Amino acid sequence: MKSQLRLLVVISGLSVALVGCTFPSSRRTLPRSASGSMSVEQTGVVTNVREVNIEGRRTNLGLFGGGILGGAAASGGSGVGGAVVQAGGAVVGAIAGEAVEEAATRKLAQEITVRLDDGRTVVVTQEISTGKYQDGDRVRVLDGYGHARVSMATN
Repeated sequence: MKSQLRLLVVISGLSVALVGCTFPSSRRTLPRSASGSMSVEQTGVVTNVREVNIEGRRTNLGLFGGGILGGAAASGGSGVGGAVVQAGGAVVGAIAGEAVEEAATRKLAQEITVRLDDGRTVVVTQEISTGKYQDGDRVRVLDGYGHARVSMATN
């Protein structure tokens, strides 16, 4: 029984590791929908910045992985009582697995308010990995492909 549990844990760990793998690239990768699309670039000044969280993913990996591990951890009993305990462990494991996945994939972001040069005000939310902005920064706002992003202005 212990060898089966170890095998299950190893397989689950490998599955999680492989799902997170991506091939590195020095170029920015755009969605397929960006091909042939037009973007509009405008410049402005940051007037307000607020840190926020972007919610993480909730996929079947966390749900099923947690359920399998919870059910395996609660196994060992026999009869109806053992089956009820194992089912309860699977449900608790599924809930916990989904919550762990969401927390692990959550991203720190900034909600950036920009007063554009034409007088309009826009708000863009983006991950902090793309740069941290402060009030007074001169920025450009690129709006296209169904998304907007802020970057430092070059002039």
